[in-house]
Amino acid sequence: MSVPQHFLQKRFFTEFRKKNMNKILIILIPFFSLIVLSCAKMEESSSSGSSSSSVTNERSSGANVSSSCPGCKVLYIDKKSLSKYKTDNYLLFDPFKGHRQEPLSFQDFNFGYSGSVTPDLIDLKENSHIMGPTFTIEMWIWSDQHGEEWQRIMGPNPRIVLQGKIANGNATINYGLHARDTGTNKDKSHGGGGIRIRKVGWYHLAMTFDTNDDFIFYLDGEEVSRKRGLRGTVPWDNATGQRDKEFRLRYLGGKCGEGKGQICGGRFIGKIDDVRIWNVVRTQEQIQETIKSRNKPKTANEPGYENLVAYYPMDINDDWELIDLSPSGKNFKMGHLSLTTKGPARFHPDNDSSPMIARDGVVVSNSFIIDEESLPRYFSDDCPDGPDGSLTCPYPTIRSAMDDLHKRVKNASYNDEYFGYHLYVREGRYSEVLNKWKFNRDNQLKMTHETDTGEQVHRQKVGPIVFEGYPNEKVIIDGTVPLNSNWEKASLVWDNGTSISIYKTVVDFDKISREVRTPIRRIYGLFVNDRYMIPAMPYNFKNPTDPTIGNPNNPEPNTVWSMSTRPVLAEIPEVEDEDNETQVLAAEEPDNSSLYDNETLADIGFIKHPGGRPGKHGGKYFPGSMEFFDGVEEWAFDNNTRTISLYASDNFTPNSTNVRIRVRDRIMNLRIADYITFKNIDFFAGNMNIDGAWRLTFENCRFSHSTDMLLNHNELSYSPMTTVRNCIFEYNNDGHSWNQGRSPHPVLENVLFRYNDWFGGTNWSPTTDRNYATDSMSKAEAQGDQSWYGTHWRYITIENSFTAGIFAGPRSLVEYARLENLYEGGDASGIQRNAAGARYSTTRFTWILNAPGLNGMRFDSSCGARFGDIHNVISAGNQRGFHLKGDFHDVYHVNAYNNTRQDISLIVGKYCGPDIVGGREQGEPGNWNSNAHNLLVGASFQCFSEDCWAEGTDPLTNKTSVFNPTFDVPHLQSVGIWFGRSLASQGKGKNEAEGAGKNILKGGYAFPAAELAKPWSRNLSKTESKIIKHYGKNPFKERGVYSDGKFYGVQSYDFRPKKGSSLIDSGVIIPGINDGNDKGVPHPEDGIDFNHKPLYPGQKRKFVGEAPDIGAYEYGDSVYWIPGFRYPHPSVPIPNDGEVKVPIDHSLVWNYPYKKDYSNTKASVKVSGPGVNLTKEFKYPHNVFFQTFEPGGTYNWSVTVDGVSGGNWSFKTDDRIYPLNDRSVDTTKKKIRKPTQPKFLEVSENHIAFLLFDIPSSINGNHKIKLHLAPELVSKLNGEIEIYKYDYKGWGEKRDKNNIGIINHSLGTKLATLTSLANGTPVSVDLTDKITSYGEEFSIALKVSDPSDEVYFYSKNGSGSGKDKAKIRPHISFE
Repeated sequence: MSVPQHFLQKRFFTEFRKKNMNKILIILIPFFSLIVLSCAKMEESSSSGSSSSSVTNERSSGANVSSSCPGCKVLYIDKKSLSKYKTDNYLLFDPFKGHRQEPLSFQDFNFGYSGSVTPDLIDLKENSHIMGPTFTIEMWIWSDQHGEEWQRIMGPNPRIVLQGKIANGNATINYGLHARDTGTNKDKSHGGGGIRIRKVGWYHLAMTFDTNDDFIFYLDGEEVSRKRGLRGTVPWDNATGQRDKEFRLRYLGGKCGEGKGQICGGRFIGKIDDVRIWNVVRTQEQIQETIKSRNKPKTANEPGYENLVAYYPMDINDDWELIDLSPSGKNFKMGHLSLTTKGPARFHPDNDSSPMIARDGVVVSNSFIIDEESLPRYFSDDCPDGPDGSLTCPYPTIRSAMDDLHKRVKNASYNDEYFGYHLYVREGRYSEVLNKWKFNRDNQLKMTHETDTGEQVHRQKVGPIVFEGYPNEKVIIDGTVPLNSNWEKASLVWDNGTSISIYKTVVDFDKISREVRTPIRRIYGLFVNDRYMIPAMPYNFKNPTDPTIGNPNNPEPNTVWSMSTRPVLAEIPEVEDEDNETQVLAAEEPDNSSLYDNETLADIGFIKHPGGRPGKHGGKYFPGSMEFFDGVEEWAFDNNTRTISLYASDNFTPNSTNVRIRVRDRIMNLRIADYITFKNIDFFAGNMNIDGAWRLTFENCRFSHSTDMLLNHNELSYSPMTTVRNCIFEYNNDGHSWNQGRSPHPVLENVLFRYNDWFGGTNWSPTTDRNYATDSMSKAEAQGDQSWYGTHWRYITIENSFTAGIFAGPRSLVEYARLENLYEGGDASGIQRNAAGARYSTTRFTWILNAPGLNGMRFDSSCGARFGDIHNVISAGNQRGFHLKGDFHDVYHVNAYNNTRQDISLIVGKYCGPDIVGGREQGEPGNWNSNAHNLLVGASFQCFSEDCWAEGTDPLTNKTSVFNPTFDVPHLQSVGIWFGRSLASQGKGKNEAEGAGKNILKGGYAFPAAELAKPWSRNLSKTESKIIKHYGKNPFKERGVYSDGKFYGVQSYDFRPKKGSSLIDSGVIIPGINDGNDKGVPHPEDGIDFNHKPLYPGQKRKFVGEAPDIGAYEYGDSVYWIPGFRYPHPSVPIPNDGEVKVPIDHSLVWNYPYKKDYSNTKASVKVSGPGVNLTKEFKYPHNVFFQTFEPGGTYNWSVTVDGVSGGNWSFKTDDRIYPLNDRSVDTTKKKIRKPTQPKFLEVSENHIAFLLFDIPSSINGNHKIKLHLAPELVSKLNGEIEIYKYDYKGWGEKRDKNNIGIINHSLGTKLATLTSLANGTPVSVDLTDKITSYGEEFSIALKVSDPSDEVYFYSKNGSGSGKDKAKIRPHISFE
């Protein structure tokens, strides 16, 4: 049937806005290309695919690898090349702060640029230099001139200043000196400028001064400026009193003093090396000789050594002093004390028991941070100019490659052969911190260039830069370093006298600090053979990185997952059956959010515990403390003795080479970047902070242990068009795996989040929020595309985590997401959409399963939004299924069942009208204009939509507060709503012994799961003790596994309507959703039919049969969408591998491997077993292999896509079939029968029981065919139960002409009779000779021969405590 037109147009009520039509500003928005360039033709679904060219993995072979990136130059990074290079240190002055020592204090390597002030500055203070009547200053600098237009390289007296931007080719160097005239004693300042630098790179600067001669400046050994105006002067000295504090050579890379104005300039951003200050004037030849000797070792034997006042080769000693090689040897202490202005004092890094000093309201720690990085410049005899990324001179580090690319991009020209760079990173662990500002940005190229011939050439300002792991090699950007320490066995005696064997070692922090080039005094994590070791905790648990087979309702003991404090609901009245599902009849409990402490960090320690448990030591603790050191695979650190203690497991014992420690929090900081891709790279034990990065892509990457207690998480902001593709986030504890804000149009595609967050009450979740930053929303609306800046979440799995689900963001699209086994409890959801995130959003083709402490999906906020699209979504086993505030939403084809509070709630409250100006005080009834069609709903359905009510029956008209439309089944059927609570079957007979009102034969609500093939089941998620409590035994043993003596059910995921289900062809047609068209009915307000376009033409499938089905899937469709992360191989076999009792006519289903482009993708499916030996080819997205199998047969099958197999799968078919439909009918009353699920079949004077079977086409004359029945109650049987053939074809319980209640009930041939029946005792009848046609329907009818007889048989939905359901339910067997 079709939806009446007014249903379709309700969504399109227009907002009333006051507009001045004469003042409409039409904004033309340039078209943004959102294409992420994949620059390597590699296996798209694996992080270690093969290259498009022949690759030899031997490094010595010098194998070249081509790039499919148009115009990109292929370069190489190889950590093993470090041994071929010599190094010369330089100091890097950038906007990033240094490594923090203390957790909970500062952001690690935080961006510190503010105005003209950066954190990097060398203030020589008492070591500052007063120049004499003759001097020479020499240094090397490298700058791309970001930041202020004026930057002080050194000063204030003498001074060298860089002005302008090298990126524009207009940078100049200015120099000067403030002096005193020896004759007049007056101040005199003079200098030169206009010394142009056109390219980014290293430059040698030198200035010489002679009071009796000229003031000369040299660039790369060549005289470029000479000034005579300072003859007869000397630089300022102590005679000037206080002024000498400012007018001396005090700063390298910084201002002459805060607030001194433009004369001083901003702080320098770049590199400085080899600073020499002489008290003599050096000749040009001597200066040139210095340049030539740059790559020679720096010693204290320089020619003219005695004339050196200061000599800084930029080497740092073990005391973190900048070494002065001059005769004075005045080494300069690097770093500064860390400060905080809030909270109590934290522990001293060298002695946790000693307090820090507080003064002037500011707490000062004795831990110092070095903001300026000392980094190596690499060179060798065959690479004198340093690494260039060639096979001969590969970059030894990723950081050095970034620096060189930075230069290449800045110096690019239109005549360059290459536009973009593709860097293959060779195997290894790169323990680096990738800090870059304005990377791949602001080169001097214009968007349009005119060639010599007058041709206009158009190109982007920058090309792509791709960092890709070399094919078939493992590349890790690593926040850990090798400990390389000897471990000793020791004994530890607990308070109870138990002695255990542990391992201990003393950490050589000085050695580690030298390796990472920054002071290290703390350990953030410990790994043995890359296995996570647990910092000592108040509670002991198994290693949380081990896979779990438990779930929130049945967690594995002694794991973090078993320590949840999510409250267990009180026993709720329910009707339960092992094949169907528990139906909650009344399930209201307080919200969980108040049971959790949402504070995450303590001032000193950590107050989050597994599952949110309160601490047994006053609530706060510090992970890794010795007082909690008592669990296997725990480690503890004694900061006083620098000793690590490890309680090792048998398989992970430490030695001198297999232990790594985490010493950093952040490992990547990108501030303003463009068109960067990281591919086939693992990010291990470190997180990233990214701000202002456009078109950033992570592809085929793995993010492990990014965050942990006391540390930061991955954060991104103001980074439009970010793409995360085919990546895995795992073991990220107590923080967001991905937290992105204010970033238009991020895309997360094929991403797996698993085993993240091990503590309750924090609601961490992958997040993209406020992606309407700046004016992107108005631009989107102006160009008629409401969703271009919204996040696209596609092929997402979030599983087995203490997180919430997806915080999707405004105008976002979530499709093919799978959220399952979320242990968190509180005020959060599987898919959370606040008002901004609900408006113009789309959620489709998604499963939200088994998050019992969370909402499945929620449209939230105190003032709900409008225009949210939801279709083809399943929410089962959650606290609420769908909790939707607002109005004008479209909710189509959803399944909601087994949710403890509500299955679907389209609530009337918290809607403030179209403009929400009046707030809730002037609110309007919500959801009245929302559309709700083709819904499969369990026991609780709160609906204020007009669709749910026949005219005149709604709460608004009747002024009632009843929003559960249970009474009007015909109306619900007319709009395609199947509501189990409204389809209750009646019990029968009173049991006087048990008291009035007790039925001998039970009725109950209809189960959604009983209408589906083999869906997710809450019963399978329960503990065995609860299962036995309900059934007297465990009937699911064949559908689960035992581990350590505990039972765990194995779920199935076939949500298609079961053959014969009342869902089939019972829905309504919705244009653009189920009619085979991609276009729906446009909204008159904005012309939009749906908020997001289809992923591909035909994504929204046309219905099969006479009308659409109710629920998320269509029976008989050749496409079965499977949401979630797609592996590099075919996966998710349906039925499960090894499954038994599979229906004889069960079609096979699989999921395709991940590909960015599915054009021309085909799957080859092989099936073999009794009577079947087939190979069929399927074209994407088709993935349903229709086949009828032989009863009791074992079959093997496999799926291969692009030459990659998903492995060999098997299943065993059942030897029986159950009725497609069975119903007892009072044949004296002609009326439409509702599609209830009766638990019994009454056979009496006026009641005939009808059973409809579909005989498989695989049956033949060689099979023995038997009908099996079992009486539940033989009330009276004096005569016989007569079994007849019933010849009416196609009968059922749909509301049509074939409804069993109104059709002709005339019976056919008598097949058999039954006598002497006993309660609960099955009987069988041989029908081998009666059933001779196969592959068609066969109906039977049960009738009493004696009108006084009354017998009740078990139905296909019948239950019986402790009974073998397979035996008592009616079925036909085949032998």
